Amino acid sequence: MVGDGKIEEESVHQLIDFGDVPIGTSTSKTFQVKNMSSVNANVSISHQISGTVAMDKVFVCKKRQHLIKPHSSINVKIDFLPTIEKMAYTDYFYISPAGFPSQCVVKCVGRSTAPDIKLSTNILSFNYAELGTEHKQYLTISNQSNVKTSYQIVLDSTESVFKVDRSCGTLDGKEERTIVVKFVPLQPIPYYKRIPILLHRQEPIFLDLLGSGFTNEIRPARLVAKDLDNFVEKVRTGLSMYPPEVQTSILADDKTTLSPGVPLQDQPPSSQFFSDVQMMTESTTMHVTADIETIDFGKCRTFQKVHHKTVTVTNHTKGRVTAIWNDNLDSVFTVLPTECDIQPYKSASFRVNFHPRQPNQFYGADLECTTFYKSMRDTQLVNDKTMCASWSQSVYCTGETFEPGHEPFLPRYETDTSAILFPPALPDQPVYRTLLLRNQGDTPMSFVFEDDPMGIFSVKPMSGVIYNEVSIVMVRFLANQSRSYQHNLACTLNTKHKIVFPCVAAVELPTAWLENEGAMVFKPSCVGSVTEHWYGVRNTSRLPLHIEWKLHNQDNNLVVSPLAGVILPNDTQYQSWKFSPKDDSVLKAINVLSIYHVKNNRRKLTVSAMGQATKASLECLPKTVDFGISVVGEVSSETVSLHNPYSCTADYQLSLEFDGPDNCEIHLDKTSGSLSAYGKEELYVTYQPLSQANYKIKVVCTINSQSHTLLTLTGEGVFPKLSFIDIRSVGILCNASKKRIWDLFSLDLLNKHLAEPPDPAELRQLMETRSNDRNKPFSTKALAVVDFGSNTIDSDPSKVVVVMKNSGKVPSSFRFLFPPDLCLDMATWAEDKVEDASRAQERFNIEPREGTIKPGDTLSLIFTYRHGSEGIEELPILLKLSRGREIMLQLRGVTVKPGLAYPQIAHKSHTLQPVIIGSDCPPIQYYELYNGGDSQMSYEVMDESLAQLTQENYGCEIMKCLQPTGRVQPHSIAQIPFLFSPLEAKTYAVEVPIMIVGGDTYTITIFGEGATPGQQNTAQKGSVIPDKQAVLLDNQLAVLSNEAIDFGVVPTFSVSKKIVFISNTSKEHITFRWNTNTTPLCGEVISVSPDSGTLAPGLSTMIEVSLLPSSYPAIFDLDIICELTDNSKEAAYVDALARYEHALEEDRITFTIKEAKPQSPDKIDKSMDNWVATDTLNKYHTLPPIRALAPSPLDRPQTREYNCTKNTKHCTKKKRESPQKEQPSRPQPTQPFYLHLRITGQVADIKLFSGDLGSFDVPTDGIIQQDTEFNPEVPRAATNNEVHTISNVLSFVLKSLLDDVDVHTAIRNLSQEPIPYFAQITKTDASNAGAIEEEPKNETAPGEKSIEPAPVAPSSTTDVKLSPLISEILGETVANIIQETVQKELVLTARSRTIALPPRSPHHINM
Repeated sequence: MVGDGKIEEESVHQLIDFGDVPIGTSTSKTFQVKNMSSVNANVSISHQISGTVAMDKVFVCKKRQHLIKPHSSINVKIDFLPTIEKMAYTDYFYISPAGFPSQCVVKCVGRSTAPDIKLSTNILSFNYAELGTEHKQYLTISNQSNVKTSYQIVLDSTESVFKVDRSCGTLDGKEERTIVVKFVPLQPIPYYKRIPILLHRQEPIFLDLLGSGFTNEIRPARLVAKDLDNFVEKVRTGLSMYPPEVQTSILADDKTTLSPGVPLQDQPPSSQFFSDVQMMTESTTMHVTADIETIDFGKCRTFQKVHHKTVTVTNHTKGRVTAIWNDNLDSVFTVLPTECDIQPYKSASFRVNFHPRQPNQFYGADLECTTFYKSMRDTQLVNDKTMCASWSQSVYCTGETFEPGHEPFLPRYETDTSAILFPPALPDQPVYRTLLLRNQGDTPMSFVFEDDPMGIFSVKPMSGVIYNEVSIVMVRFLANQSRSYQHNLACTLNTKHKIVFPCVAAVELPTAWLENEGAMVFKPSCVGSVTEHWYGVRNTSRLPLHIEWKLHNQDNNLVVSPLAGVILPNDTQYQSWKFSPKDDSVLKAINVLSIYHVKNNRRKLTVSAMGQATKASLECLPKTVDFGISVVGEVSSETVSLHNPYSCTADYQLSLEFDGPDNCEIHLDKTSGSLSAYGKEELYVTYQPLSQANYKIKVVCTINSQSHTLLTLTGEGVFPKLSFIDIRSVGILCNASKKRIWDLFSLDLLNKHLAEPPDPAELRQLMETRSNDRNKPFSTKALAVVDFGSNTIDSDPSKVVVVMKNSGKVPSSFRFLFPPDLCLDMATWAEDKVEDASRAQERFNIEPREGTIKPGDTLSLIFTYRHGSEGIEELPILLKLSRGREIMLQLRGVTVKPGLAYPQIAHKSHTLQPVIIGSDCPPIQYYELYNGGDSQMSYEVMDESLAQLTQENYGCEIMKCLQPTGRVQPHSIAQIPFLFSPLEAKTYAVEVPIMIVGGDTYTITIFGEGATPGQQNTAQKGSVIPDKQAVLLDNQLAVLSNEAIDFGVVPTFSVSKKIVFISNTSKEHITFRWNTNTTPLCGEVISVSPDSGTLAPGLSTMIEVSLLPSSYPAIFDLDIICELTDNSKEAAYVDALARYEHALEEDRITFTIKEAKPQSPDKIDKSMDNWVATDTLNKYHTLPPIRALAPSPLDRPQTREYNCTKNTKHCTKKKRESPQKEQPSRPQPTQPFYLHLRITGQVADIKLFSGDLGSFDVPTDGIIQQDTEFNPEVPRAATNNEVHTISNVLSFVLKSLLDDVDVHTAIRNLSQEPIPYFAQITKTDASNAGAIEEEPKNETAPGEKSIEPAPVAPSSTTDVKLSPLISEILGETVANIIQETVQKELVLTARSRTIALPPRSPHHINM
């Protein structure tokens, strides 16, 4: 049986913050409980709360049980009803699925807000007021909160000299109200009354009222606001207990000791309101007090009878005071006497009379007594320094006159709460709550609160009468034992109706819960590191708890943060403990936690801390990461593993150190962290090179200020690098040399651009998303011109094969972007000089236009231009490399009308090779002028600028054109010789105009540099064109081993030879033929041997190229052509041509006779001289005889037609048009394949070699003494008349030689003459020969032998005539060896073999 066990899972919110909620209101929030399992989940929500915290049940969740379906969720609602103002609440709900041990805890937090009532001013000071007059001032009371509240000004306007128009009311949120305050003095005395304004759910605020009454006879001292501030300061110093007349002497006597006091204003507002004799503390200074504050006359059934009670007023000062009661004749409550002087520390009793005037009524009044120093009645007895405020005592009197049988009416009232919950209190520290009573009836309502027999709960006012208004009652809780208290506060309304308010309060002591029962254990820590541990302390009381930590740590390796703080009720606070061991030690520390609500009531708890210190380090696998070769800007990433082999957590910091270039982006997914003991984690490393360089980066791990190399990163950033390594001209451009095509296509400039790193702007666009602004087609600075040269209209397309090689280390993708590829308008893309951009786009083509080349591989590109219309056509395109350079290519092609010459000038400047200053024989250098048309072109070099240069250099010819005029054959090159003789080591520049006869004038800037002998060797030779073919073409027949030969520097009159091999790469026999007459100069100085030959498939032959320099120094850059022909195709062409010519001959001599049926042969003319066919020919007639003068059939027309008419006797000849026979097409000759061989070299004066000619073949015997007046000017061209005369003369001479018999005889005898070898191996001395000839011959006698002189030994080493022979023999020998080596008949690198003879035996030795 197979089954799946399911576990119920819930995920809930961890924290619900209700924010600030106004007191007296409620708010709700919900959280979601989701069942992630596949079964039903029974969820219970519990509220675990204990202790005094359970009093505050402000968070309520009504529904505690829920059933959640699989993969479903429910919303749980929690209500927040704050009951105590300005208090923070925290509570917890626990969500437990049935059958699952774990719980999810939801923490609820909220804060209650109270009203915020403000007065526009806290003091009102009235001016001097004459008795009986009324003065007004205005007071603004505003509610600055959003909480609705009620207020009550505790002032009886009927009994007081100060009156208000509205003593109570309700203020909505943000409401303001203006109250009119009046002052009506009854006695000429200073009045001061501090009126409490009770606020529901807020501390009371106080209003100070000042005023002074006067008469014409009596003017008391006037009280102002500053006098009240001075009086409060006097209370603090104790001076207020002395009368004004004594204060002057006290102030003058510095030795007087005063007892400082505490003014009532320094007490909390609620305590100020509750201050009375019974509640007066030792710290509170009371000047005058009344023994009672409330007088209840009770039921007075005889309402016309006067009832009285006594109140005692005590003087606590050291001066005489006067007590005056406000006498209101209309009041039912009176006091006798109304005025009395009270001696220091004495008391005076007053009788309070109650004389009701109506039955069945409730009466209540607040009687006021104003007490002041007696000297205050006279202004002259006091000054500003001795001014004292008066004191006001209030006695609230109540009574009722309901007769028997007349019960009090039922009260109509409203209260704001049914129970009173007090905030947490400290021992002997009172806390207060307000109770709101509202009279909703139209008759007065009395209330009387019963006293608490324990005296713990008290009320003020205890009784009173409410007249269609609200009354705010303050309830105080004061206890000294730490426990919870409950009391039923009873209130009787209208003497009969009793209501009860349950009161709940508690005296709190600071209590806290410590995590793990006060034990804190650190995990193993690394030496020098910091291990953090969070330790929780929970406030289990309802008081905000202040905590302070005191650490007992001798090594100072234990730190707690925060060291002190406040924990809200029922909240848990976690402190950060950090253990930073300095050595391998064990931590054992006892720490003390002090908790308190007020500083004078502290409790101390202990927390033990234990820990162990060890060493730590990190390891990485692998230790080295090689990102290899990456394209600049390409992002690579690797993942390595970090391992902690130790038993403690390692807190590490990772940093980078660059060993070399630092322009590389290395990103670590984590630069710091903690790795647990024996733990592993992965480190994600991202690598992005930003430039072309080799990178080596070390990832350094730092643990506790100890660093070590954790990981080594290596990589190489490269740009995609392409280069053009070869170029081939095919088709109509096959005669163009490789150098010329290389220069036309600007491959040197292109390679330079491709070798440079791309600009940042070029890297912003990828090859696939390359785009530009339509107004700015190109943003690249790299520009190059690709010129196809010129040709005539409707000629074959110009095709050039360019070989591109990936010379970099990464695959490189490229793309040629034409205007449609970039979605640009042709008018925006092309320049103004392109007349028809769309047509130009059709004529240029590149195949392929895009591709990817692997490193080291090559790719052949075919550039094609079709010559269509006359003129210059240009098309700009963009060569874009993926993540690399972008280069603008200006494709250019020229089309010329047939029969016109066109000077094609690829560059507007030409640089000559550097020449040593002061050279006697500077070399001749050449400028090449190409004729791209099919007509001969004449030119003339204008020498005005050269003459000006000569004039500027004091008449010295710096630069001279040796052949200012000349002709250039069609599609050929003319080499214009220049002689550059610098005087200074600087660069010369001269603009030389070249005028084309019948055409335009072109200005070429020629640069020449004068160099010192040491600088010439380091001078650059210009462009470097590869000398080997990179890729074979499809129809290529053979290949050269080298396409360029450099003879270097050779002396004049010498013969230099180089060899090159030509190999047959086809499968057929080929024939090659060398053409060295590409230019007149080339034909003079270059010879090739053999100049023609045949090669079998796969074979090679050696070609010897000789340089025969002239007698004057020059610099050569020549090109010769090898014409290759496929023998099989050539044989096929010859055979086809023979058949074609035979067919033409056969067609010419063949004719067809068409005639009617033959008749009588009588009329046939038998004469062959005048033979005519007739219709009477007899078919059986014999042929006429063959005669010499008979016309040949080959001379007759090819077709002859005869028309015989029966109605006539004579036959007439008539030509008819016969159907034309299809003429065979003439076979096209085989197109040869051309190979170009570039020959470079420099001919220097032989005198510069200092006689060291061992490496050159110089026929010194043939050297003619050089003429010192030699002028290297090239002779001018002969005129037509001179050419005609010379031709006639030479023709006559040659014809005469051919007709001469002696010449024929000499030629026949010349072939039979033996070869004179003795002339080369015998030394002949001219002087000795003459002497011998002059000596007489010695005659000998008969029979004697004549003595012949001994032959002289030949001295071949000193005979100059033997040098050519030896050179030729050695050259042929070396050539044969090389030829055999190429044909693999001889291996030059084979190991030499030695044949050893066997050792001789001892027998042979003895013999």
